[in-house]
Amino acid sequence: MDVAIGLFFVFLLVSLISQQINDKASQWLRMRAKGMEEGLYKYIVGENNLKEQIYKNPLIASAIPEDAMATQFIEKIPLVKKLIRSPKNPVSIPAGTFSRALFDALIPNASGQTTVSQLRAAITTMPSTIPLRDPILKIIATTENDITKVRTNVEGWFDTTMDKTTKLYQAHMWRFAFGLSLCIAVVLNVDTIRVGRILWTDSALRSALVVEANSYTQKQQNPDTALDKLNALSLPIGWLGQLQPRLCLAPNDWFARPEPGINNSVPAQDPCGPFTIEWYTWPLKLIGWLVTAFAGAQGAPFWFDMLRKAARK
Repeated sequence: MDVAIGLFFVFLLVSLISQQINDKASQWLRMRAKGMEEGLYKYIVGENNLKEQIYKNPLIASAIPEDAMATQFIEKIPLVKKLIRSPKNPVSIPAGTFSRALFDALIPNASGQTTVSQLRAAITTMPSTIPLRDPILKIIATTENDITKVRTNVEGWFDTTMDKTTKLYQAHMWRFAFGLSLCIAVVLNVDTIRVGRILWTDSALRSALVVEANSYTQKQQNPDTALDKLNALSLPIGWLGQLQPRLCLAPNDWFARPEPGINNSVPAQDPCGPFTIEWYTWPLKLIGWLVTAFAGAQGAPFWFDMLRKAARK
C-alpha cells in the first residue's frame, strides 16, 4: 500500500505539471474555440456556409474572448502562426444566442419577426444530411405554430447536443494530455517501473514519500509548485547518474541530490561513474514512460482522489 501511495503521489505531480502546460497550450492555440467549432459543424450545422453565417452574427462575434499575449505574439510570426488551430471564435455559445443567430442565418429578416411557417420552409429545403434538419422539424411539429416555444425547444436541443461536443473536446484533450505527459516522462525520465522498484526495496524513501503524500493531501497546494515538489523527493528520476540515482553526487544532475555528511546513506565518494544505460533496459524503460504518460493523462483530480482514498486505508 505504501508503494501504491508513493506512485499515486508521483502520478499526481506529473498530472499537475501536464495540466499547467495543457491549460496554457489550449489557451494559446485556441483549442477550446476549435473544439466548439468542430462540434458545431459535426453535430448541428453540417456545412461550412451555414456555420460561417452563424459565426458572423454580431451576437456570436461579441462572445469572442480576448487572446492571450502569447497568442498575439505567435500570430505575428508567419511560420509559427500555423500552430494555432483555429481563427478567433468563441469558446462557448449560450443557447439563446445560438437560436437567434441560427434563425437570422436561416431567415434573414430586417424586422426581426420570424414565423414558424418561414422557419419550416427554410428547414425543409435543407439536404437530409444536415444534422439540425430532422430535430428542428420535429420540434416545429410539436409546438403548435408558437415561435417562442420553437426557440425554447431549439435551445434545449442545442444544450443537449453540446454535451456531445464537450465529450469530443475531452477526447481530443486526453490525447493531447497523453502526449504532454509522455514528453514530461521522457524529459524528466520519470520511469514508473524504476520508481516502483526503488520504493519496494528502499523502506526509508518509501516512508518519507508516504509522509509527503499525506501532508500534500491535507493542505491547499499551489499547482505551480508541482515540479519543485517532484524535484525535492529524491526519487530515481532525471538523466544523470542513472546507475546510482539516490547516491549520485554529480553536480550537474537534473535534480538536486543529498550531500555527504547530511545523509548517512550517502558515501563520501562519487559512486555514479559515467552515464551509461545498457541497451536491453530500454524496452522496460519505454514501458515505464508509457505507464507514467497514461497515468498523467488521467488528470490531477483523479490521482488526488486516489491518493486520499489510499491514505485512509
